[in-house]
Amino acid sequence: MNLLAYLSLATGLVVTSVFAPTRLLNAPVDRPSAHSLTFTPAIDPGLTRMLPPVYFCGESVPLHEEAVARRLVSALARNTNQNQAIYRIRKRASVFFPIIEPILSRHGIPLDFKYLPLVESALTGMAVSPKGAVGYWQFMPATARELGLAVHAGYDERTNLVKSTNAACRYLRYLYTRLGSWTLAAAAYNNGIGALLSNIRRQQQRDYYYLRLNAETGKYLYRILAFKELFSNYKSYDHLIPERMMAYLSEPLTPDSEPDEDEVLLPEVIVNEATQVAIDTPVQETAKPLAGQTADIPLPNAADVFRGGIKAKLVESAGVARGQVWVFHLTRDGMADGKQVEEGDVLYAIVEDVDPKTDKIYLRADRLYSANEKHTYMMNLSAIDASTGRIGIKLPDVDQIKAGWILTWKTL
Repeated sequence: MNLLAYLSLATGLVVTSVFAPTRLLNAPVDRPSAHSLTFTPAIDPGLTRMLPPVYFCGESVPLHEEAVARRLVSALARNTNQNQAIYRIRKRASVFFPIIEPILSRHGIPLDFKYLPLVESALTGMAVSPKGAVGYWQFMPATARELGLAVHAGYDERTNLVKSTNAACRYLRYLYTRLGSWTLAAAAYNNGIGALLSNIRRQQQRDYYYLRLNAETGKYLYRILAFKELFSNYKSYDHLIPERMMAYLSEPLTPDSEPDEDEVLLPEVIVNEATQVAIDTPVQETAKPLAGQTADIPLPNAADVFRGGIKAKLVESAGVARGQVWVFHLTRDGMADGKQVEEGDVLYAIVEDVDPKTDKIYLRADRLYSANEKHTYMMNLSAIDASTGRIGIKLPDVDQIKAGWILTWKTL
């Protein structure tokens, strides 16, 4: 059963049209599509069981929540009708990702953010939104200048892949430091940090998946996840994805071949002048601020990053593999996920991901056993790098992962 057929049965969804390729990837990101999918509240509970585990920057996507699973399947459904368009953007990504990935790594930004410009611009340097956002990463002029990019008549560094990617990394690092979560950083990239913080304060909720946001921002991360899953894990969806789309996802890429006229993804040639300049620019180049500008956005006080963190030492590890459960003992009293915790309480953590490219391990604690109360509480804590406040711990040599390894944990 293909994805749209399953959606129709599981949610009562009536599909009235098929999106044209240019509608999917040429639509401006700051304007909701007129063809958005609408779901009824009813859903087959089996949907969540049909999806593999999904992670964004080491953070687990809570697909056990039916609403979350429904939104991800909706984003996948939008893309699985774009057979030729998806193949075209796969070809573009095969050229640009090797340029983007080293820049992300140099700035300490998770590689999952390489899919963000697919949503923003379909990786097109000359993409322009109705509001004036330009380039691969879709910066407004004022934001671009604050990030050190030159924007003036006849010369716009937003169309330079290397320089705009460096700028995007500085901006994402700033958003993450302010918000403490990569999912929230992605949402703030789309909607602005001020609007997102306002929603967080008003709703008293810091989890993207449970925040009530505007339609565009509410779907934004799912659109990124849809590209990630289709490009890197499509075989896990072979029971949902139509056979024709599976063929396009598995077809060998031939970047140098000329596209047929009816397969052109956007109203411009795939390798335009700005793109060629970006490809020819060495990856080692870093964006230089304009005269009188700082090299980076000012970051908040480090104390804001660590507020609410607790320390716990490892007492038992089952192995360095996704899904393994590790046991930690708290080393001092503190607050965790809104609860008073005490030294000696037991923290049960799951290895959510191990990234060999960055040599990092991602741990999330889902339960805490109170030694004093003899009771187990559900928790939502992540291990963070104590030096940066970011999720993900640099993986030491395997023989160093033993009893006594102390990590910092924080509610995100």
